[in-house]
Amino acid sequence: MNNKWEIQRNANILAFLTDPEYRDRKSILKKLCDALAAEGITWGLAFSSSLFLRGIVDDFNDFDILVKIDDVGNLQNSLTKLGVRLNKQTPQKGVFTSPYYQQARKVGVEFDLIGDITINTFNTTYCYRVSQPDLEWLTLDGGIYVPVVPMEANIILYGMMEGWQAKRLYKRELCRKFLSSQPQLQHRNVLEQALKDFDLPAFLEEIVRSLLEKT
Repeated sequence: MNNKWEIQRNANILAFLTDPEYRDRKSILKKLCDALAAEGITWGLAFSSSLFLRGIVDDFNDFDILVKIDDVGNLQNSLTKLGVRLNKQTPQKGVFTSPYYQQARKVGVEFDLIGDITINTFNTTYCYRVSQPDLEWLTLDGGIYVPVVPMEANIILYGMMEGWQAKRLYKRELCRKFLSSQPQLQHRNVLEQALKDFDLPAFLEEIVRSLLEKT
């Protein structure tokens, strides 16, 4: 029997492919995936759009794209060719100090483009660098093949953002429940690397260690 995540994922994908509400987002996502794959760009969806495609939340507003910092120029060129308008100046919110951040837009579809996403909260810093081995590929009907960043990265990023927006706790907890429900972690290395390289806040370190011990 399908679990609750799979049931919601199937409902989300059906809506994404057929509901007029998602028409523009579906169209640009397919073109984006095809174009970036052709250019060999290392990137992945993160946050709400990636949670939506996994059945963890039931809606999303924009596409958060994490990109390998070396591929930023190629990403910008590819988006421009697709008719996506890149904002020339996009100030980051105070807690973010990523080396690359830019907003973009096309026919009402919003994008946040981020290279080496870096968050400074709880008097500490966490940086996640997207890499090809960490990406998961989700296949949607209609020939859409979407790379998404691992849930192990999402949970740490959401946890760090709690120091800026307390409401992020809700999605961090959804990520924890999802990871805890899995037979095994697919990307233990992301959690292990976070513990090794960064001084995570105590509550987040405890969550990471409990996940590593459980699976």
